[in-house]
Amino acid sequence: MEATEKNLAGKAHSAAREPATGQAAQQLRKIAALSLRWIIYILLAFVFLMPFVWMALGSLRQEREIFANLYPFGWRTFVPIEWTLSNYLDVLGLSAEGRRFGFNFGRNLLNSFLVSAAVVTSSLVFNTMGAYFFARLPFPRKNVLLVYVIATMLVPFQVTIVPLYIVVRELGIQNTYWAMILPWYASPFVIFALIQFFKEIPIDLDEAAIMDGANYLQVLRYVIVPLAVPGLITMALLEFQFIWNLFFWPLISVNNNTIQVIQVAISSQTTQTQVFWGRTFAGATLASLPVILLFTALQRYYVQGVAQTGVKG
Repeated sequence: MEATEKNLAGKAHSAAREPATGQAAQQLRKIAALSLRWIIYILLAFVFLMPFVWMALGSLRQEREIFANLYPFGWRTFVPIEWTLSNYLDVLGLSAEGRRFGFNFGRNLLNSFLVSAAVVTSSLVFNTMGAYFFARLPFPRKNVLLVYVIATMLVPFQVTIVPLYIVVRELGIQNTYWAMILPWYASPFVIFALIQFFKEIPIDLDEAAIMDGANYLQVLRYVIVPLAVPGLITMALLEFQFIWNLFFWPLISVNNNTIQVIQVAISSQTTQTQVFWGRTFAGATLASLPVILLFTALQRYYVQGVAQTGVKG
């Protein structure tokens, strides 16, 4: 009898220990998975941020020091031995050498911002109306028209650059801000992307607004646009970044340094015989900051807009 009682007690004790052991193992697996996830995040952040950090800190080095410590790889690869602001003073035209060469990257940054903001504003107006037409309005054979719009995305820019240059020259807007703005006032990609956002909005809202006496433009302004704000901001960010990074078209359409954009100004630091890496890194760092700050300020709308593209029904 005593042996039986001991066996029963042992089995009860073992049964009580098994759930505790299972919970401990499950907790360890969760901790291991979380640790592995954070290690991967840190590695990815290091890989993606390392070039920018090296560029930003390289802009604070002397020219001769930038590539002197690449090998062996260590903390001196990133951290300058002799800190200097001469590269920034040069590109901003605040030093004697910068004034001698006519550098004024501050003006070029302002030009890039003005051009990008103007294109984004016109793009939101015209592309929103185009996307509203294809997504919401009844029109015969409009899908055929949409195919033609999307097909223009397949045409390389190099094919259209000569006719576009001739058009700009004949309009008399060469060497002006308009030469960098008008060719991009509408975008087939933005129209196609906004169509996907607008299709997610219930059509019943349009019908209700029309029954209340609203016309199509009022439906677009008071119903569609307020509900598609994340999508509009997402497209605005992508369009801003695209125009901000343009190089080839501003290079051939404008030869006036006072209205030239920052990307072309940065390329002026590369000559046939030498590359001024310190100034190039300083200019690239200055050119990166506005886009980074803009995406950081509006990232919640961007994430929300990207997430909505996968929502159906």
